[in-house]
Amino acid sequence: MGGKTGTRQDRLVVGADAPIGPWFPARLGNGPYVVTLRTWCRACSPNRPKQKDGRITMKQRKTPHLSNFDYKGKYVYFITICTADRRPCFLNNNMAVIVEDEMKFRRDANEIKLFCYCIMPDHLHILLSLADNYQKSLQNWVAAFKRYTARIINQSFGIKPLWQKNFYDHVVRKEESLRKIAEYIVNNPARKGMVSHWQEYPYSKMEDSLPL
Repeated sequence: MGGKTGTRQDRLVVGADAPIGPWFPARLGNGPYVVTLRTWCRACSPNRPKQKDGRITMKQRKTPHLSNFDYKGKYVYFITICTADRRPCFLNNNMAVIVEDEMKFRRDANEIKLFCYCIMPDHLHILLSLADNYQKSLQNWVAAFKRYTARIINQSFGIKPLWQKNFYDHVVRKEESLRKIAEYIVNNPARKGMVSHWQEYPYSKMEDSLPL
């Protein structure tokens, strides 16, 4: 999508404490920290711990966010947001387009840098950073994004609630790279056998250049 054309409604009509491991943000040289956030979704981290039988395990914390971390400034975030009750809402292309359109609208409004995303049937992965002029926290951004998309989808399709209420954070370790995380995100549909290559999936896309 190019620059902003008309209002968000016009475009919708047209288009439709301490963290893990060392529990400390990984700095990329002199660049940003990398922080990932996740909901109850089991497929959130590219380096998830496994049991001996190969099943994925996720340790759940009592608090949804890191303490002593304000989620502001030049950081890169891997966000996963799951639908309520893991309903496959985004098998409906019109609902998926609303979510996709809102991400791009907020990028064009210079709220975020949108590095990549993948809209799966029952969850959404995004790799992003907050723009310099966005003075609020990541939690504020996610809440606004969820609130708007939930309202529009409820008005159009009668689905409420759309999203799970909470999401949980995982700080990427130093040995993890943005490139690998981006590849993990966009390759999600291929791993699930939905397509043979991620580029065949309409809602898995690379956008802004990674800050490597």
